[in-house]
Amino acid sequence: MTTRLGVQVIGGRDIVVSDPESGLSITYRKDGLAPMLVAVDGIDGSSEASKVKFWAQAWKAAYQKARAMGWLRS
Repeated sequence: MTTRLGVQVIGGRDIVVSDPESGLSITYRKDGLAPMLVAVDGIDGSSEASKVKFWAQAWKAAYQKARAMGWLRS
């Protein structure tokens, strides 16, 4: 799996992370005023190694984007 992920902000509240090579994507949404992101689409209960690796990489990419946009502060 490639580590070149696409990261897009959609509608001012969703961060979509995608891997064009595998076709996987996941959408994270800022949860109101809470300092967190919630996966709202693209994640399931699979334990398939390629999906789990993508989800971990996608979370890191979404978190970095959200921090850069000022959505999350620590």
